[in-house]
Amino acid sequence: ATRNMATQAANVVKGVRTMSHGPMETASPFLFLVYHKDHYPAGDDKMQVPANLGVGNGMHFDPNAPWRFYHGDKVPGFPKHPHRGFETITATIEGIIDHSDSKGNAGRYGQGDLQWMHAGEGIVHGENFPLIHSDRPNPTRFFQIWLNSHSSQKMTPPDFIMHWAHEVKIWQNEADSVKA
Repeated sequence: ATRNMATQAANVVKGVRTMSHGPMETASPFLFLVYHKDHYPAGDDKMQVPANLGVGNGMHFDPNAPWRFYHGDKVPGFPKHPHRGFETITATIEGIIDHSDSKGNAGRYGQGDLQWMHAGEGIVHGENFPLIHSDRPNPTRFFQIWLNSHSSQKMTPPDFIMHWAHEVKIWQNEADSVKA
């Protein structure tokens, strides 16, 4: 079974390259891939960026900065925003993400957890990066894949599924050079 899985993976994985910060080139206009890597400082008692380091302006995406506010102001991240008609897969590598949405779901995940969100007919959600450590930096690394939903799924109820780190399967090629 392991040999068959490796053969299937070899047929799916067309290439491997180093991820760079921000959106990445994809082979399809129906696929969006973005990688986030931020070296956040220690947070204050409200899990925010300390005031002496500034506040976000709602559009802080500087790829040369060690960390970004993105659309956040005091807590970095992506406050409430709408999605419709596609799937998002958020795979965390390091750090914490707080998710909340218009269906009443809310939770904190990270450190290898994976979230699959189906936006369907529409959902408003937020993803923020609380600076949970006040005594040390709060590095955050994750990537997101956005997939355009099939037309039969675009107007279905939104949903999401959490895959906790201990449940996420890891595949490693025979040469031990690629993990997925």
